[in-house]
Amino acid sequence: MGVAVGRFDPRGFFLFSPKKRLRASWSYKKRVIPRSVLCGSMLFALGLISLFIGQIAADLELSRLRGRWQSKRGRNEPIDIWKSKYSDLYYGCSDRGPHFRSALRESKSNGYLLIATSGGLNQQRTGITDAVVVARILNATLVVPELDHHSFWKDDSDFANIFDVDWFISSLSKDVTIVKRIPDKVMRSMEKPPYTMRPPRKSTPEYYLYQVLPILLRRRAVQLTKFDYRLANRLDDELQKLRCRVNYHALRFTRPIQVLGQIMFPQISGKSPLLKATTDKLNVLKRWPCKANIVDFVVLRFEPDMLAFSGCYYGGGEKERYELGEIRKRWATLPDLRPEDERSRGKCPLTPHEVGLMLRALGFENDTYMYIASGDIYGGEQTLQLLKDLFPNFYTKEMLAGDDLKPFLPFSSRLAAIDYIVCDESDVFVTNNNGNMAKMLAGRRCTGYF
Repeated sequence: MGVAVGRFDPRGFFLFSPKKRLRASWSYKKRVIPRSVLCGSMLFALGLISLFIGQIAADLELSRLRGRWQSKRGRNEPIDIWKSKYSDLYYGCSDRGPHFRSALRESKSNGYLLIATSGGLNQQRTGITDAVVVARILNATLVVPELDHHSFWKDDSDFANIFDVDWFISSLSKDVTIVKRIPDKVMRSMEKPPYTMRPPRKSTPEYYLYQVLPILLRRRAVQLTKFDYRLANRLDDELQKLRCRVNYHALRFTRPIQVLGQIMFPQISGKSPLLKATTDKLNVLKRWPCKANIVDFVVLRFEPDMLAFSGCYYGGGEKERYELGEIRKRWATLPDLRPEDERSRGKCPLTPHEVGLMLRALGFENDTYMYIASGDIYGGEQTLQLLKDLFPNFYTKEMLAGDDLKPFLPFSSRLAAIDYIVCDESDVFVTNNNGNMAKMLAGRRCTGYF
């Protein structure tokens, strides 16, 4: 086998025989990038370019759609998705299902259900909501519920003083038949007055069907007293939807309450159709200095009765222990509680000072405008001063409404309704406890519009 021998050229290069030159050329070709790798790299690069172009196109399309939605509207005004051309993409989660049958007429129902609610405004609101559902379960005609006139708050307001009773009846007409009172003809035909009973708390639908319905059929009218939390939380979907329709749609405040509640905050006043006919009350807006700043609305439950009910201690010494202890005696069924245990479990409402510290820790500056929705604060001005030091722009309904509030002052439930409206429209909503109003507003602000 021959071997090629290289010769040295005087110019400094080795000279190879043809065989050796061919072998060197083959070695050079082995270092060329394969065609498959080259094609793959090109395809990968084209894919990246396509992805980039597609993202740009998607962003442009999204901007175009947003432009359509916001046309003919102010930049900061909310979009009513139900009236937009895209409303078919959404549905109300509280809407009646297709198989939820219509309410029976009054003459065809199983009788009349009367309800006596209990507690403050928002506790009574839960009772009214459950009363409609119970009437549906019993196939009964509901008489407009009677509000509590004898509780701690001593408010003589009737249903029609706080809620729009005609709207309440008409908006629920497909779900439950509601009347303002039992007809005189029916009352005269009854052998006995309506049967009165108090269901256990958290009663199931079966309880009402097996314990209440037989009495209703026999007596034609049943009154359920102290009706607060008398229906179980867990119900089937259609009954839960009915709860939402009652609480967030059917229970609409009366016109005087709505007007005063809405003119107390300028961000609300520009949206409300009620204010077009109430220019004489717009002087209230002059008392509200906020323009661009965030408005933080705090439900500050720190009234003596609430503190007594909680069983907590707030450092007021023997004077506080005696005063809250005397109030606590009004509820004979309350258990004995150790304040230390309640605080360690996180059950004690925050003090005004603690609320202020929490908000500052969350990043709210001292130029934040703060509206306090509360009753009589335990400890008065001294208790509130520490909160005012943290947030000097401090307002209450008494400060903003002035003389316009005077007709409402004797009625705690109507004052609570005004607070409810203002807090519902706030930029930020904060509460120092997990009470009825806080729960109502949390549901309203999250899902109540559906």
